[in-house]
Amino acid sequence: MKNVDGKGTVRRQAKIKIKIPAGIDNDQTIVLRNEGEPGERGGAKGDLYITIRIRKHSIYTRKGDRVYCDIPITYTQATLGAELEIPMVDGSKEKYRIPEGTQTGTSFTIRNKGFKAVNGSYQGDFVFTVQVQIPKRLTKEQRDLLEQLAKTMNEQPPVKKKGIFG
Repeated sequence: MKNVDGKGTVRRQAKIKIKIPAGIDNDQTIVLRNEGEPGERGGAKGDLYITIRIRKHSIYTRKGDRVYCDIPITYTQATLGAELEIPMVDGSKEKYRIPEGTQTGTSFTIRNKGFKAVNGSYQGDFVFTVQVQIPKRLTKEQRDLLEQLAKTMNEQPPVKKKGIFG
């Protein structure tokens, strides 16, 4: 709005550049001093309040300064251990070694790779949870190898499915 001789206002759109601080969270408010409506009868401009709405991400979840993420791994990576490249929220990748025998649902923490505190130098952690992906189809060679492994582990090999009549 713009004053017209102190007697009225004219509506107009204004473009304002604002700096969003790193680490700001959903529903937090930024106040821009003297960027609001002009005061009545030539008074000083008011303040502009901007409430932040953060869109949900398809991969990452945020709780405070911590970032959470699920990472799919293969059966062999879980069994033998592996060095994974974990995608960070800033686009970089962090190498992380998971131990052999890692179970699905196990969480690992990468310190100081979460969100920064708005008013400080503290940085939260990045927590990822591995989800073991079991293959739905195997080649004959892969199936034979798994059956041999099962025999060495004192397991029953998978029962071959037969029809009703044998």
